[in-house]
Amino acid sequence: MQLQLEPIVKNVFIYAMIKPELDKIKLVAVDMDGTLLDDEKNISRRTKECLGQLIRRGIDVVIITGRSYEALKPYKDELGLETPVICYNGSQTVDGKTGKILRDEVLPDESSRYIIDLARRENIHVQAYRNGTLYFERRRPESDHYENHVNLKGEIVDFDSMNPLNFTKMMYVGSHERLAGVMRKVEADIGDKTSVMFSNVEFLEFMKKGISKGEALNLLLSDMGIDPADTIAFGDGDNDVSLLEAAGIGVAMGNASEAVKAAADFVTDSNNEDGIARFLSSLCFIKRI
Repeated sequence: MQLQLEPIVKNVFIYAMIKPELDKIKLVAVDMDGTLLDDEKNISRRTKECLGQLIRRGIDVVIITGRSYEALKPYKDELGLETPVICYNGSQTVDGKTGKILRDEVLPDESSRYIIDLARRENIHVQAYRNGTLYFERRRPESDHYENHVNLKGEIVDFDSMNPLNFTKMMYVGSHERLAGVMRKVEADIGDKTSVMFSNVEFLEFMKKGISKGEALNLLLSDMGIDPADTIAFGDGDNDVSLLEAAGIGVAMGNASEAVKAAADFVTDSNNEDGIARFLSSLCFIKRI
């Protein structure tokens, strides 16, 4: 079942449908870019107040993002969250109070070397994260674009000088049309060892096989003693499909990809229209803001 939520339409009907589930919600998981953040990379006042209400009710709010911990921390601190955060599309989980890494899964070096070699042959911008630092071999318009996107500066390095690589996540940055073709080749050649997904139309990301936001959420919920059925998740990118499928109630943003909308139980308004707050307040889950 998947429903499109129009503003203040069918609210009573939808509320009646999922009221029992709402009464037992213990955790709300939110993606960042295109979901929690508007297109200016800000958390709106309305969304901030909404999440604050959840926290005051004793409901955990967890950020699950493709970003690094360093790039998400200012937003976590802005919301006053001390819950664990899931980074790099599920490759890493960090204690929200101490910053201690609780889980860190790295790509096999064989996969990383393949991704680097293919990028060099195809003249595609490739970058990687290790120990919280962003690395690339040369500065390009794509690297500048990404740095501006996450407000994080990278370092130039010769990947051949790094041994072992131990990358938590790798990325290609470029046009969607070109990266879609490259994605098919990567999946054919090393798909048995590597998870491949788009987090944004211009960002093709690579993690260790089996890594996903949904898998990481399930592991975290197990550690916290929370039933997945007692959760709500919000997302917009293809890397959020597993997240929405893992949660008890999956909500796609109005700006989400068609794949995400198809995987969701509900579709709310866009990230620029306070979609998170509108969904929760329209169901009387929080006070209308």
